[in-house]
Amino acid sequence: MVRAVVENNLVPQLHAVKAYYAEAMFRGERPQKGRLRQFHQVGIEWLGAPDPAADAECIIMLMEFYKRLGFDLSKLRLLINSMGDAQCRPAYREQVKQFILDHADEMCDECRERAEPQSAACLRLQGTTTAARFMADAPLMGDNLCDECREHYEQVKRYLDAAGIEYVEDPTLVRGLDYYTRTVFEVEAPGAGVGSIGGGGRYDGLVELEGGKPTAGAALP
Repeated sequence: MVRAVVENNLVPQLHAVKAYYAEAMFRGERPQKGRLRQFHQVGIEWLGAPDPAADAECIIMLMEFYKRLGFDLSKLRLLINSMGDAQCRPAYREQVKQFILDHADEMCDECRERAEPQSAACLRLQGTTTAARFMADAPLMGDNLCDECREHYEQVKRYLDAAGIEYVEDPTLVRGLDYYTRTVFEVEAPGAGVGSIGGGGRYDGLVELEGGKPTAGAALP
């Protein structure tokens, strides 16, 4: 979707772009439990929207989608977090990396590899089972947000509260570190054996990564 927007210069023409898709998808990597070779995905994209209201609207829309499908929302769990941005994330990454290196003797080989100096993947260690013992005391992104990211996140939560959306703040939740920024979210169905059934977040750096002009964006794939 972002490539299509960049190739056709859609954002400057329309100022903002809202789009949706519902398609069969095919995964290239090795299939594993909960990640099938072929699957169907429904998603929305909102480009040109830096306001936290866009983040909240995506989340509210996702929960309304589940409600209209007949899901019992009390049996779902919405997780939210902020991953910061290019201003505050680098310093936090250094903190996490140093924390991991200080606990090198407690790490498995995979954790040690992820903690390499140039590896952004070290931020994902908080969500791994093997690292759970020592990562419980690791620095949290939420404690290291810059003022702008913190206010953005607080405003998203205020919108969700006003809409009556229940959520759980998960300070270890991260998504694709290549381009996701600030708000990230996932929905789980505890006990269903499928893990996450939906999620998304803000990706203010993705359009530029694809060759376009810097453009804010949010999505729920």
